[in-house]
Amino acid sequence: MKSALISLVILLLSIPCAAADTTWLPSLRHDTLFARATPQDSPHIIATAWANKRIISTLKHYAYYMENPPAQKQTPSNPVIWSRQPAASPRPATALIDLKTGRTIPMGDTRSLLIRAYEDTVLMLRYAPQPMLEFTTLSTGQKYQLTNEAIVNGAMSNGLSPNGQLIVYYDHNAYHCYNISQQQTNPITKDITTDLHFLYRNDLFTSPRGIAGWNTQSSRLYIYDAFDLWEVDPANKVPPINLTKGYGAKHRIILTVQKYHNQPKGKPLEFPLILNAFNIDNKQNGWFKLGKGKEPELLTMGNYQYDIMNNPYVPDQSNYPPVKRNDSIIVRRQSATEAPNLFYTKDFKHFTQLTFNQPEHKYTAQLTTYTTLDGQQRQAILYKPANFDSTKKYPVILHFYERRSDGLNSYLKTEPLTSGCNINIPSYTANGYLVFTPDIFYTPGDPMQGAYNAVLGAAEYLEKLPYADAKRIGLQGCSWGAIQINYLVTHSDKFAAAVSASGIGDWMTAYNSLVNNGRPNAENFENGQFRMKATPWDIPDQYLKNSAIYAANKMNTPLLLMHTTNDGACPFSNILSFFLALRRLQKPAWLLQYNDGNHGLTGASAMDFSERMQAFFNYYLKNETPPDWLAD
Repeated sequence: MKSALISLVILLLSIPCAAADTTWLPSLRHDTLFARATPQDSPHIIATAWANKRIISTLKHYAYYMENPPAQKQTPSNPVIWSRQPAASPRPATALIDLKTGRTIPMGDTRSLLIRAYEDTVLMLRYAPQPMLEFTTLSTGQKYQLTNEAIVNGAMSNGLSPNGQLIVYYDHNAYHCYNISQQQTNPITKDITTDLHFLYRNDLFTSPRGIAGWNTQSSRLYIYDAFDLWEVDPANKVPPINLTKGYGAKHRIILTVQKYHNQPKGKPLEFPLILNAFNIDNKQNGWFKLGKGKEPELLTMGNYQYDIMNNPYVPDQSNYPPVKRNDSIIVRRQSATEAPNLFYTKDFKHFTQLTFNQPEHKYTAQLTTYTTLDGQQRQAILYKPANFDSTKKYPVILHFYERRSDGLNSYLKTEPLTSGCNINIPSYTANGYLVFTPDIFYTPGDPMQGAYNAVLGAAEYLEKLPYADAKRIGLQGCSWGAIQINYLVTHSDKFAAAVSASGIGDWMTAYNSLVNNGRPNAENFENGQFRMKATPWDIPDQYLKNSAIYAANKMNTPLLLMHTTNDGACPFSNILSFFLALRRLQKPAWLLQYNDGNHGLTGASAMDFSERMQAFFNYYLKNETPPDWLAD
């Protein structure tokens, strides 16, 4: 042990940097459990069952989401929509000063965001009255504005060349290059026949995987297709070159130029490149090296998670961009059974462990494949207790939110709630549950049918496992997951119990609601996560079909609803309407209303909901004694 410590010290001292300079080293964060409620810290909750006679008298303010003025700590007694008013004095103005001539050039108000200078030209991004790029010639003060939305977005998304003369942007399924001085544009990827789109959320929208960067001279641009890296001539004189030679597509590995934690934004690319690698089939993560004209060289790849780049499905804060200084690199490695630890490397091949955190819990995570009701093969993760016994029968909780299988090697920390409203998987496996997280793909215009096909198919898969109790399968989800649960329990009696947190039940009224500080919710339905791609007036039958409230009379599954009165994403009034419908129909539903939090819970309320949710599942899935609030 002592010799190992000495070796580690010698290793750290060999890093080529001043001994006293440790500012570049990452700091470790140690997550802790939420504190339990104390007399000074009590949960803000009103629990309501479907059989309560005086339900309205138990409820406090719920009408609309509000943002309270900073000086106002209590929720107003009446529904209001509060917005900040501009100050009496005009906004402070900005100006450029030419240090050579002393000339002052007014640049407008402080809502301008991006200022970059190139020789005699300054580029600024403005937001009023619409997003635009404004070019100012310092020697003359002359201005030129560009309002094309696609070009503006391109400049903000790594499409502005290092010399400030070119803007590459994506439009109509192809990349184009806009020459600022010539004010002309031309397509530059017409010879690329592979798919340029992200694989992630490809049932939500089709967007390009993006631009990797430029060379120093601004003569070459590097872009991604779904798996590989391309070199493109922005002048469109030299044909595009697949730098990774199709290796990513052939091996189902997404290759991405690795970004470092302390790397300046917009830094030109220099070869050889380090490529982050993620295998979408087996979920392995690692790195390759890419030299000009060569096939990618494997450095390391394994059943770990280091940094799965640009992936919306891995758990929050489980990724960790490497920290680099000179040729010394710090990476973080984890897996479902291995706590996150830091490692030192110079080549992404050989690693020396620097920290030795031990897992605080044990469970297993198994990647599996199931078949949806409509015959599609999908991936899922089956989480099992550490002391799993295949001869026993276990209750199962189906927990879902879009696609979670990419997080197979994520280390899940123990806490009362995950993300403020979801079950904590390690806590449930430790309590004798199996947890199954199926990937779900959605059909635009009818997303809940995709959820139904996936979750019912997953349930049928579980029913065939000899160690899963087919009569004790429950559902849990939050937000978009909760919305699907509300639909599922009103369209199927397969499940023994369900918990829905921070969702909605009526799509028609949710479409015309205000969310997130007064923003209309319509965009989320037409072009966002709801995936309707049309208004309720275009496809009214589909909005009604996907709304749980209009099938509330068919629900027989015991359902626990949780919601906060100040929810900025899913208005409390919407879920209250759903609960009142269930109450009127005498369906087995309970509503936990919390008057703190927003779209989720923290502190004492998080602990309270966590305990109530587990008591609910323990009663319906494990036949344990119900708590008083549930029995009454």
